Amino acid sequence: MQFKELIRAYQEGGDLSIVKCIMDDVETIDFMENPTRKYIASETRNVSVELSEPRQYIAYRIKAIREMAVKHAWYVRQPLKYSYPELNRYLSIMAIDLNIDIPFEPVEFDRYLYTYEINAELMAWLRKEENTIEERFIDGGFGHDYKWYLHVLTLIEKTEVEAVKEEARIRTEVMEDMEKALKHVLKYVDLERSEQEIVKYVNASLMTRYYGEQSKRNGFRRVRRGGDDWMIKPQFASPIASILGMDVPPSKLAKSLTERQSEFLRKLTDKAEEDIRENRNEGYSVTREGRFIMKGAYAAQVSGLSYEVAKRRLTRIKNKFRNFRL
Repeated sequence: MQFKELIRAYQEGGDLSIVKCIMDDVETIDFMENPTRKYIASETRNVSVELSEPRQYIAYRIKAIREMAVKHAWYVRQPLKYSYPELNRYLSIMAIDLNIDIPFEPVEFDRYLYTYEINAELMAWLRKEENTIEERFIDGGFGHDYKWYLHVLTLIEKTEVEAVKEEARIRTEVMEDMEKALKHVLKYVDLERSEQEIVKYVNASLMTRYYGEQSKRNGFRRVRRGGDDWMIKPQFASPIASILGMDVPPSKLAKSLTERQSEFLRKLTDKAEEDIRENRNEGYSVTREGRFIMKGAYAAQVSGLSYEVAKRRLTRIKNKFRNFRL
C-alpha cells in the first residue's frame, strides 16, 4: 500500500503497518550515507536530503532526534574528558614513532598528532595486541610512557562500558516514546492533504507529542496557572496531605472523625504511604502548587466503596479541616 493508504488503514482499522515501516526505517536506513544529504545553513545546521518514500522523511526526523539525545550522554565521559586526548597522544606515538600499523583510520591528523575515534573496536584491538605494543614501547625507549598509556586505556575502557549502556538506554527510551507519539499523531492526519503536507504536519506534531511523552517519563505533569499551561515535576507531601491536601496531626484526626471515617482514612493513608515508598503516582492528580493529591476514583478503589460513597465520605472529612491551620 502507498503512504496515504497505510495511514488510512491505521486510522480506520488500527493496522500498525505504517508505524512499523517508519520505525523499521529508523533502524535500517543509514541516512548519513545518503549522497544527497547536505547542510543548507551552517549556522542553524539545517539539512537537505532526498529520500525515496514520504515515510522516510519521518524516520529521518526520528533518527536525528534520537542520535541528538544520545549525544547528550556526554556526562558519562565528562570526568575523563582529558583522558581521551591523552590516549590519542599515545596512539600517535605508536603510529608515528613506533611504526605500529593501527588498522583504523584517524578522523584527523597532521605531522605530529593522529586523532582516532575511541570506540569498543579500537580498544579491543589494543588489548589483543597488548604484548606487541608493550615490546615496541620498550624497544623504542618509551617504557615509562607505556605504563601511563595502559593506565589511561583502563580508565577509558571502564567509562566506555558505562557510556555504551547509557546510550543504549537513551535509544530505547527515545524509540518507545517516539512510537507512542507517532501513533497519536497519525490518528489526526488529514488525508485530503498532499503527502508533502502530511509529512510536514507529522514531523511538527511529532515533536510536541514526543516532548510530552518525555515529560511524563521524567515525572512531569501539566498544570494550569493563570490561564497558562506549566510543566512541573510534582512531589508527594505526607500521606495525610496527599489525601486531604493539608497536614493534620493524628490527635486532631482522632478527635474530629467518626470511627467509620477513621477506618476509611486509615486505608487511604496506608495506601498513600505505600505509593510514596514505591514512587507510584498514577492514582493522584496534581495541585497548582505541584503536590500530588489522591483522586476520588482511586480512593474508591482502595477503600472498596463505590465512587459516589467514597467521594462523599472524603469530601466530608476534608470539610472538617477546611479552616484548620497547624
